[in-house]
Amino acid sequence: MQDYRVGICDNDTGYVIGFMEFINMKEDIPLKISAFSKVNAISEYKRTKKLDLLLLDQNAEYEDSDLRVIRLTDNKELKDEYGYIYKYQSLYEISKEIIEMLNEGRQTINANSYVYGVYSPLGRSGKTNLARGICEYYQDSFYVGFEEYSGFYNQTYKGKRYREIYERFLYYLTGENVLILDTINEIYEETGIKAFVSLDYTDLKQIDKNHVRWLADLLQKNTGCKRIVFDIGTGVFSNLDIMLAMDKLFVPVLKDKNSVNKLDLFKNIMSEKRYAELEKKVNYVEVPRVDFGSRAMKDFIIQSGM
Repeated sequence: MQDYRVGICDNDTGYVIGFMEFINMKEDIPLKISAFSKVNAISEYKRTKKLDLLLLDQNAEYEDSDLRVIRLTDNKELKDEYGYIYKYQSLYEISKEIIEMLNEGRQTINANSYVYGVYSPLGRSGKTNLARGICEYYQDSFYVGFEEYSGFYNQTYKGKRYREIYERFLYYLTGENVLILDTINEIYEETGIKAFVSLDYTDLKQIDKNHVRWLADLLQKNTGCKRIVFDIGTGVFSNLDIMLAMDKLFVPVLKDKNSVNKLDLFKNIMSEKRYAELEKKVNYVEVPRVDFGSRAMKDFIIQSGM
């Protein structure tokens, strides 16, 4: 499950700091808390970063049509009232309430929207061909190339200016800064392609699953693209946890002996308890040796339920 970004602002600063420190230290709670001492700091924060929900003192005045606000109350009689959370209960119970609220919202926002990962422990498996094929078939898709060396590079950006664009993109991504949309629009205006292709894969090791999911959500909400397709190289990320940001993970396979042996090892890793959630997302597919824009590829995508 992705980490949600939640702000908290209350007149009891000790409570606010204690709440933030407790939740942020718990790896089993998918929330990241940002604390604010004054309400005007919230708007300033939102200029460059995202909040999924705000916990706000019941007596504070703050209006924001783009942000869901839940009131923190010390009045136990309001405990079960809609829009309120009783402050003086278990922080685990509070976090559970918050997650349930946010999951309800996500089901509405992301209906019929998908975040796909295409990854394979095998070389020459048709991984990039499939990722591009999905984007070719579904025109409301956005391709993100996270590979060691992208074969898509020369078809999108040329010249030294690509380095500047790439570094800006990476800086905004790791900082979860909404200004990344300006860079994406700049790329689209120059190339006519709804895509971003990485160049220096060593820098991508800075990226974790929260960055990936944040980017996917941002793209879905602001570009009109329902499918975000990540083309993932085997040596890009520091661990497989990055795949947890995906709704589905497509793993192209091959049937020769060496490939089968490698795939068996990958499946053994997936069967480990720590990857139980990820294993549920995996779909093994044998990609046809056809052009990504061909009728045969489109038929394959339809038949595979992508």
